[in-house]
Amino acid sequence: MDDDQMISKMMMGAYNFDSLLPKGISRFRKRMQEYEAFSKKRDGIKASMASLKKEREGFSEKDKPWMVKVGELTSRHETEVNELKKQIEALSVREKASSEEKEGLKASLAQVTSDNKWLIKHGFQQVVTYLLHSSEFNKALGDVYTKLLVHGRHQGFTTGYNAFEAR
Repeated sequence: MDDDQMISKMMMGAYNFDSLLPKGISRFRKRMQEYEAFSKKRDGIKASMASLKKEREGFSEKDKPWMVKVGELTSRHETEVNELKKQIEALSVREKASSEEKEGLKASLAQVTSDNKWLIKHGFQQVVTYLLHSSEFNKALGDVYTKLLVHGRHQGFTTGYNAFEAR
């Protein structure tokens, strides 16, 4: 593989990772926000369950209609709790997937960091070496040196002439 191809592939790999990293981080943050929202909802439901249990204990045996109403509320509440338990299980699976993805991103970040260090340490040295050996660069540099010499010579003549005239 040619060195130029290797450098271009390394640069493209680094740019591709840089473009994927923000997406992965935003997905992770979104899932964490969903998890927090469901946690708050779960805590609210637990608090409402506790209050419903206290109300149920307060009813007497004589008030049958109230007991029926409490039974209905309890059954609805239990179905909601079951649904929330399923959602919590799904969130725990998502959380595990997010943590695995996070570990994968950490590994990718370490790889990209080492690639960047190599690029800084060795890659730029190779680019500068190729540049210094390039005929286009050397021709342009020679033109600059020539123009500097001509300009310096002209400045020397001008300064000499002015010094001679000032006497």
